[in-house]
This record gives sequence, structure tokens and C-alpha cells, in this order.
Amino acid sequence: MSTRELPEGRAPDRVSAIASVLQDNILTGHYTPGDRLPSEADLCAHFKVSRPTLREALGRLTARGLITARRGAGGGAFVTQPTAEQAAEQIATLLALSTRLDENAHRPLLTETRIQLQMACADLAVLRQANIADLRAEIDLQSDFAISDADFAASVRRMHLALATASGNPSLTVLAQGLIEAEFAVTPSDNYPTRIRARFLSYHVRVANGIAGGRVEDIRTALTELWSFEQNRHLDPADDATTKIERPPRMRDLRLPPVQRLTPLDDSGNSAA
Repeated sequence: MSTRELPEGRAPDRVSAIASVLQDNILTGHYTPGDRLPSEADLCAHFKVSRPTLREALGRLTARGLITARRGAGGGAFVTQPTAEQAAEQIATLLALSTRLDENAHRPLLTETRIQLQMACADLAVLRQANIADLRAEIDLQSDFAISDADFAASVRRMHLALATASGNPSLTVLAQGLIEAEFAVTPSDNYPTRIRARFLSYHVRVANGIAGGRVEDIRTALTELWSFEQNRHLDPADDATTKIERPPRMRDLRLPPVQRLTPLDDSGNSAA
């Protein structure tokens, strides 16, 4: 165990310091998933603190998901090994709470971040020649415009998750999954008319084909255009037209003002008319 000097004074400061020392020991691998921490008596003696102070520090580690308590013979505090899903869920929760703005104004920022992560995921998917069967399956489902809005939105979410998995990078996958879950927690599951679905589908097909063909720039272009498309929908979700079309000018708007007729001048410079 690392030996860090604990601050003198108030118990809350010592609680934070103990929790920090034990967390450092876990994150640096001194204690690995499944290991049991020293007994409460040993930890109290090591840190020179009372049992209530130690238990408060252990409680903080439990709240962070780093340890879990087991009772009975052979019990104690054990280092946890969260699954990728559990880690992503924690990331999603903390991200949603820490970036929360009134009326879900943070949602476009989550989308912006997700697009950037998706570019990195797609780059790795191309590099590793990933199997994109899951992406293809979602594209096939989205091609059926008879499915409900909720089913379409769920398919879009699963496709984002499949792209994260295709990266083959567990750390990036967990980060992307957490971000996607945070974003879709505030994403309406309605307002997906056929023309909107067709736009989503076209971008998804381009991304999948780009990964299959190893065309990184095509993927980045498709994701950039998808970003712009989704940003416009964030600004006005009720507007079916994602690109504002300027009304062509009417003919009377194009008429030029009449040219003033010039009249000849006499020798004195006055009009001859």
C-alpha cells in the first residue's frame, strides 16, 4: 500500500485522504479486481484513524463502484470488476448530470461529441477491417419504413453502439456507449417521418459502405453531413425540411427600373426638348 501522509485536523479531510490513497492503490494495480483489501482493523492501524472514519472512506469507494462489501466468513471489502455495460451506465449518468442544461439544451453538445467519437471508431474499424454485420442488420431494419418511430429511434441507437463496438477498442467503446446512452436519454423517440428516416438511412449506408470499402474520407464526409443534419433537427425538431430552401425570386422582383431617357442638349447646355 502506498504511504501518503494524512492531513491533521478534521475527520472529513482524513476521510477524503484515505479514500484517495486506497483509490490510487486500486487504479495503479496494487489491488486488482477480486482482491480483498486489508481488514478494517489493519487499515485503522495503518491510517491511525477510528473505525467510523475508515468506514466512511470505504463507503465513498463503494459509491464510486470501486469496491463491494461481502459479509460472513471470508468477507470484507473486495475490489470490483465492473462490466463494460456497468461502466458505460456510470459514464452516461455522470455525463448527463454534469452537462445538464435547461430544456435539454445540452443535447446538441452530446451529439457533437458523439460524432467526433464515431469518426475515431470508424477509423479503427477500417484499420481492423471490422465485421459490420450488426450495422448491416440495423440498416435492413431501418429500410422498412413501416416500423414505428420508437423502433426506428431504437435502431439508430443500436447502430451507434454497433459502430463503437466495431472500433475493437474497449476503452473507446465504453466511452462511446456512455455518451450514446446519455444522448438518447434526452432524445425524443417520435417525429421520424419517412423523409427524415430516408436521410438517416442514407448516411448510415454511406458509413457502412465506407468501412467495408476502407474509404476513411467517405466516412468522415458522411458523418460530418450527418452532424449538420442532426444539428438542424435539434434547432427545429418540428421542421421536416432539414435544409432551408430559398424561394426563387418572382419575375417582378427581377425587373430592372426603367432607364431614364436622355434628351439632346443645345449649344448652351440646355435641354433641346
